[in-house]
Amino acid sequence: MDNLQNTALKGYFLEERIGSGSFCAVYRARQTTINREVAVKIILPGYANNPDFIRRFESEAHQLIAQLEHPHITPLIDCWRDPEGAYLVMRYLRGGSLRQSLEAESYGLNAISVLLDQIASALDFAHRANIVHRDIKPGNILLDEDGNAYLADFGIAEDLRMPAENWTVTDAVIGSLDYISPEQARSEPVTPRTDIYSLGVMLYEIMTGQHPFPEDGPTELIYRHLQEPLPDLTLIDHQLPWA
Repeated sequence: MDNLQNTALKGYFLEERIGSGSFCAVYRARQTTINREVAVKIILPGYANNPDFIRRFESEAHQLIAQLEHPHITPLIDCWRDPEGAYLVMRYLRGGSLRQSLEAESYGLNAISVLLDQIASALDFAHRANIVHRDIKPGNILLDEDGNAYLADFGIAEDLRMPAENWTVTDAVIGSLDYISPEQARSEPVTPRTDIYSLGVMLYEIMTGQHPFPEDGPTELIYRHLQEPLPDLTLIDHQLPWA
């Protein structure tokens, strides 16, 4: 994707690219009419004009995020799609992601408790609206300047109110393998417990400073999610950050 830094886009000025992937780029931008700092997620045209992606984009933008107004869910500000791509405008959170924070420092018990309470409350709110996130991981938890946590990226979320046949075969195994639930690995229907499992894996990593199944390849990682419980915290052979 071409770098659109320092370009104007429908009332937004893209100041800096802060993230990118195989299908999208994220920019720190400024909403020019009110001088507000925002994050703009831009989807490549090849994906934005794909019928299956269009369904997912519209689901994320209109049917999911816009309905999930919660203090710890990243709010949607604007969205649109045109021949050049698809666009989501979100609140810009200056603290970066939880993944970046974990790489820089360890969390004490009080900080872990606050973080868990904030993300769990966001998940509970989504689950009561019949929405399963399906991709709970540190990279999808964003932080503000005070360290408050916000659940982000509902791009592969599932609305349990939708008929199962509306979800495509290409979604068979979906989610990040490091945090994938057993039912996702088996391509079985998801439930709120799917997110709770992934949250548990993430909590283990926050508490110990390491993933419960480190350095495993994809096949072994899926097998261990399917067959093994998370390791006992008391058996870890190094001092825990909060102990």
